[in-house]
Amino acid sequence: MLYLCTLLLYSINLCLNGGSSSPVILAVQQGEQIIPVDTLAPDHTGCVRFEGEKALEPGQYMFVQNNRRLFNFLISDTNRTDISFTATINDSRTREIHVTGSEENNAYIRFYQFLQDKYAMIEKMTDMAEVVRMEETIREYTQFLAERYEGSMLSIIARNIFTPPHSADWDLLHYFDYIDFEDPRFLNTAILPLRLNEFFSRMTVPVPDSLIRYVDRFFERPMHPKVMNYCARYLFTYFFTGEIMGMESVAVHLAEKYFLTGIVEYPDEETRREMENFVLFNKQCLLGMKAPELSLPDRTGEKISVLDIAAPYTLVVFFEDGCPVCSDELLKLRRFMEEYKGPEIRVYAVYAQDKEDVFLRYADFFPTGWITVWDPCFESDFHKKYNVRGTPRFFLLDRQKRIIGRDLGTETLKTLIDQRNKTGLPKRPAAPQLSLQTENGASFSLYDVDAFHTILYFYDPACAVCGLVTKQLYDLYISSGNKDIEVYAVYTGSDYNAWRIWLAEGGYTEWVNVWDAGGSGDVFRLYNVQDPPLIMLLDKDKGILTERLSVEELSYIIKTLMPDEPLF
Repeated sequence: MLYLCTLLLYSINLCLNGGSSSPVILAVQQGEQIIPVDTLAPDHTGCVRFEGEKALEPGQYMFVQNNRRLFNFLISDTNRTDISFTATINDSRTREIHVTGSEENNAYIRFYQFLQDKYAMIEKMTDMAEVVRMEETIREYTQFLAERYEGSMLSIIARNIFTPPHSADWDLLHYFDYIDFEDPRFLNTAILPLRLNEFFSRMTVPVPDSLIRYVDRFFERPMHPKVMNYCARYLFTYFFTGEIMGMESVAVHLAEKYFLTGIVEYPDEETRREMENFVLFNKQCLLGMKAPELSLPDRTGEKISVLDIAAPYTLVVFFEDGCPVCSDELLKLRRFMEEYKGPEIRVYAVYAQDKEDVFLRYADFFPTGWITVWDPCFESDFHKKYNVRGTPRFFLLDRQKRIIGRDLGTETLKTLIDQRNKTGLPKRPAAPQLSLQTENGASFSLYDVDAFHTILYFYDPACAVCGLVTKQLYDLYISSGNKDIEVYAVYTGSDYNAWRIWLAEGGYTEWVNVWDAGGSGDVFRLYNVQDPPLIMLLDKDKGILTERLSVEELSYIIKTLMPDEPLF
């Protein structure tokens, strides 16, 4: 008799006390997704055994029952896995987890319980000093585990509980120092999407030019091809679907530089075609661009160019007949325009179909001041120029015919117009005069700054937060273009030599750098700068518009509320 022996490369046994008879799913964490590996029903003792002849990839795994995660565990061994777990289900919670066959998972289970206990204690603390001490205890323990289990999945998980500590000269991209992008095991965790989202949503200025620079610098590091593919796809989706207007620019850059060049692989042919179409239909009508030329005939046959319209604002509207959303938005728009009181808005309404009787009906329906045009032979390529793959489509142009709003509805249009027409918050008393010394020893007062808006910024490089904020603010300042904004950056410390070195290393040379060389104390006496960083926004006459701003809030004001040119 011939016996055939099958070599099992993984055997994972789970016994549940107090659990249900419902099937148990063995799953792996892959980024934001949970991917099932196998599903088995428990036997009469509440046990299941998952076995396979193909080794499981290293990563973070879990057991799931009744759509509830029972607990996580780790697989680090690529050769053979033989682990047994016992656990008790009580009050729908998994308790008393015991592991045999894996010292790493015993440590991991204890670590998870440790984190739960410590963070539960932190929630009850009222003394900030106690919170700081507890967080330091957690940090020390995670560091111990990372070193004790170096090279394992536990080391990867523990090291990434916290982000790297930063100092005044910290480059933002050091945020990713604990992630080895050449290690594909990170794909089988939730670390990558968590860190990518946090970095690009919270640590960077939401300005396309600045974000594009960080994206390119991010991909300069050595990466495993699978990790690069994941990161590129994640970021493309993040910017493509983002709620902040203008982020399509970053998505187009990612598509053109990394996908269409072959640096990043497509998952399939359909995705490749979608990416090509996305670039084709978006690259000409991104926020901040001059609007594409569009010269179309009105009902008399006279061609009217959208670029020739002289008005503070031009609203380009693409619509179709038989589109319920179009009908609703056009009615809303008509009511809005009838009630609107402000700088002139000219409407350039483009009928996106070819039925003359329908076109004439709409031309009669729209107010006299609207410019109603069409392209019956579809010769203008407006679909590609303005990404008209569906209707309605609203584009708001400024006096120079730059796109300042896209993918708008009537309500968002109204909000954007109102915001841009605001003069700001009620003016407060003028900012107190400061006469300070530059890094080169010259005298330069706050009122020497000649700009429509002045950003008054107080900071100390010895403050780690200040280092981060300074980088963000400088990026915003450089990317602000022709907004007629200057920065009066005040160093609040006293170490002149260290300050100069810091300025040189950071490259902060384009704005005004000053400090209180004589030790007058005016900075603290006049502005009460006790806890830098502090950002203030001043008007042309140095009236204080806002006293405390984050870089994100300032970015929104500059990019959205401040016109590039006077409206009148």
